Amino acid sequence: MKKNIVFAIVYVLFGLTYGSAIAEETKEAHKPHQHRHDQYAHMKNPVPGTAQSIAEGKKLYEKHCRACHGESGKGGVGPDLTDAVWVHGNTDGEIFNAITGGAQGTAMRGFKKELPDEARWHLVNYLVSLRSGTKGGR
Repeated sequence: MKKNIVFAIVYVLFGLTYGSAIAEETKEAHKPHQHRHDQYAHMKNPVPGTAQSIAEGKKLYEKHCRACHGESGKGGVGPDLTDAVWVHGNTDGEIFNAITGGAQGTAMRGFKKELPDEARWHLVNYLVSLRSGTKGGR
């Protein structure tokens, strides 16, 4: 009986120590850093960045993004979307990819199943308008 208790204590302590090391290593491996996604960088946005598209994107932003990225996109839980620094690239295709698949190692989930392609492109147009300071086009 004593042997089982000692074994259990050693097992738990080892697990906690080893588990913490793995968690720390994983955290570092997925630490957000600015990078590009070349396979998406040249993807063309099929939805023109018109005032109508931006308005549609704004509605989608308010429903799906505002809670993390803030009322005006300046950040909160999620990063600022109005500045020039975009962790996963700043082209329309890279933004579309981040919206579609999410961002590994962050709370950003993908919206591929929830929003059709066209809706995600409207959202891209709205986000680009926030970044560029334009409200009715690029």
